[in-house]
Amino acid sequence: MTNTIPNLVDYRIANPGIPLPPLDASLYEYVMAGNGIFVRGTRREFQAQFCIQPFVVRGLQELAPALSINGPHVSRETVNEMLRLARQARDKRGQPCEIVFHLEFDESQAWRCHVPTQHQAPMRAKPTDDSPDSTYAKACIEVHSHVDMHASFSQTDDEDEQGFRVYAVLGSVSTRPVIRVRVGLYGYRHDIPANWVFDLPPGIGDAVTGEGTLLGIPTSTRWTDRKETEV
Repeated sequence: MTNTIPNLVDYRIANPGIPLPPLDASLYEYVMAGNGIFVRGTRREFQAQFCIQPFVVRGLQELAPALSINGPHVSRETVNEMLRLARQARDKRGQPCEIVFHLEFDESQAWRCHVPTQHQAPMRAKPTDDSPDSTYAKACIEVHSHVDMHASFSQTDDEDEQGFRVYAVLGSVSTRPVIRVRVGLYGYRHDIPANWVFDLPPGIGDAVTGEGTLLGIPTSTRWTDRKETEV
């Protein structure tokens, strides 16, 4: 009898000149490439792949990090609205605090931004509901603010963000706003350019590429445009 239960995890080799087959593992698959071990996964809203252990294997095809959304970018109007709410966020004592947003890609191919009920503090914000019907369960992108701290993921963020989704943090919201974006794949994480996911409005910098920040754009960083690479 044929086994129709899909594998949770699969394993591939990136042979030169042979495209990788469609991903059919339930969670993710590992790919041995000429430049390291990559992990790749797919869900209804997007597909992603990135390197988790770089090394050289002669004769194999090299891969690059990539993310492809099955629809439009998150609009700049949505990004501006999140920034506005992040600047206004206050805890019960009236102090500036963090805020969490859940972005859902609905059946009409439109992005919906939810502000879930959450516990908020100057250095912490956590939604109160993660049930199957919650906005957390429906979201594929999770954004939170760091008030006027740097747009960097903390150790607490690393511990919390264990799903397969896009994560982003807004920093320096009242001065020179910056966003940092990464894709998470069940404990593996990789920073990506914000413009792979968001249509950033003027005035918000990208902490990963340096674009729109005081750092400028690093010339040594290799990024693969989402339209040029299939995952």
